[in-house]
Amino acid sequence: MLANCTRRGLAGSKGHRRAVAALELAVCLPLMFLILSGLWEVGRIVEVQNVMWNSARESARDASLGQDNLLTVANNLLTYLQSAEPRAFAQGHSTSMIAPVVTMPSNTTGYTCWDNTANRELFTITYTDKTNPSLTDPTTALQLDRYELGVQVPYASVGWTPVARVTGRTRLYVTVDWVSLVDSPFTIPASLPAQ
Repeated sequence: MLANCTRRGLAGSKGHRRAVAALELAVCLPLMFLILSGLWEVGRIVEVQNVMWNSARESARDASLGQDNLLTVANNLLTYLQSAEPRAFAQGHSTSMIAPVVTMPSNTTGYTCWDNTANRELFTITYTDKTNPSLTDPTTALQLDRYELGVQVPYASVGWTPVARVTGRTRLYVTVDWVSLVDSPFTIPASLPAQ
């Protein structure tokens, strides 16, 4: 009889333990999901920020040659971003370069790439010549002019969760300092000097 009571007590405690484990999982699962989604979002921010740094460096290098105007540099930037992040930067959509939709500091020019299909901003590129502030295009820069090229992306177009509600920031920014590498003009004599 005593053995029978012990067996019933053990069987009852196993069923009770299963209910406690299910309750613990139900309580902890939302917290675990919140932590994991936060980690995924931070990883996404880091990934997009790295793509933006690389694209800004490539665009600044492109502008430093002085052969392409800012509109061409912006179109090259769009091609780079669409290759790196096709879904975030609307690959296959109709886009156009328009006047910037964000306020810019003085002596800064730029373009906003607008996704006509989804009716939203993809990115804004800015150019500021620090040596000669009156110059507004890379083709007019002189050799060794220092300039800044910036890329801004609205977080809503690349993020997975509404982080702006938590952080208060709605845009990702990247600014690169670069120097114009335009060749100095020189003339080639028609005849070689005699020695």
